[in-house]
Amino acid sequence: MAYPMEFRKAVAAAYDECGSSIDVAEQFHCSQAWVRRLIQRRREDGTLSPRPLKPPDNRKLKEKELSELARLIEESPDLTLQELADRLEPQVSIATVHRATKRLKLPLKKSPSMPPSSSVRM
Repeated sequence: MAYPMEFRKAVAAAYDECGSSIDVAEQFHCSQAWVRRLIQRRREDGTLSPRPLKPPDNRKLKEKELSELARLIEESPDLTLQELADRLEPQVSIATVHRATKRLKLPLKKSPSMPPSSSVRM
């Protein structure tokens, strides 16, 4: 959890007075490294506010694999999600392929081919 802005301002002001991250860390009961990073952020970015959190990119299919998926669908638009997942490297789940096709706004086949109906003339 990020320190409140008032605390950050107080730490920065104390650092400006004494110039020692060790003394400031002892005075405010925080780490020396955090004091140094806070002052560095103020120097580089001009602000004491915490950086916004960026969620990690956990997608299994990166740009190279996404272009391969688009190529597979273009070549054989009747492939099922399972068939697409089997042809991609690295191996991914059907759900991953489905999310990727939605992200790329690509059409996909809904289900595997069904056998001919025995009750209806073909």
